[in-house]
Amino acid sequence: MIDLRLRFGTNKVPVLSNGEIENHVDALIADYNPDLLVRPKALDVDDFTENYLGLRLHYTYLSHKGFIWGRMVFHNAMILVYNPDTGKADEEPVEKNTVIVDNTLLSGKRDNAYRSTVMHECAHWIYHGRYYSIDRCQYINQRQPYTSCNMKNIIGRSVPGMLYTDYDWIEHQAKYFSAAILMPRKAVLKIYQEPFVNQYIQENCRGRENDELVRLLAKTFHVSQESARIRLVSLGLPKKTKKQKDSSFNWFGNYEQEPEF
Repeated sequence: MIDLRLRFGTNKVPVLSNGEIENHVDALIADYNPDLLVRPKALDVDDFTENYLGLRLHYTYLSHKGFIWGRMVFHNAMILVYNPDTGKADEEPVEKNTVIVDNTLLSGKRDNAYRSTVMHECAHWIYHGRYYSIDRCQYINQRQPYTSCNMKNIIGRSVPGMLYTDYDWIEHQAKYFSAAILMPRKAVLKIYQEPFVNQYIQENCRGRENDELVRLLAKTFHVSQESARIRLVSLGLPKKTKKQKDSSFNWFGNYEQEPEF
């Protein structure tokens, strides 16, 4: 893996803008498989995790009813898991540098959630190893040297102006990275600027152009339509033409472009 040359605050949280995360993703994809930037398709998240980052993937029941979706384990640890046979909490030893995904996400119907979770936890490993260092965790509030990420942490849109704590920031960074690497901006723009795509949407999807673009991105990158919609907004797309501005057609409803942090 390439050296991203991160800058850290005194709290051990990386000092990152969304634009810097975009640049990191471009560099990582170019190093891993540059073809993904010119021929848009879904990232093989398992191969990227295991063979590029050198991490382990592990599956277990992390909580009752699947409340916790993923963990990134930075140091050898005993983690709390749910034992469906006894209906009680249990402990399980896990080696360092392991991405853990909850078993409830292994169903084919939850593949989008699985992919987002794996990339979210990889982002923690890339960015937040210092924050979860074992010395720091033992010193500060007895924090464990692993993450604990639920649905709210992994999917959805961060709310500008609502990132107050270190935890808010590291989860925002992981969430933004996950969306960016599953839908690299260069690949998204490749689709968005493709004349054939524009012609097809304009001729066949009048009145629902935005929904068709979202559907196309979701299908291409194997993500949910909601994730594709939020990703387009984060990139400031689609940009309205004068004709669209003068019409009553409202691209992307109430969504607004997220500012850089």
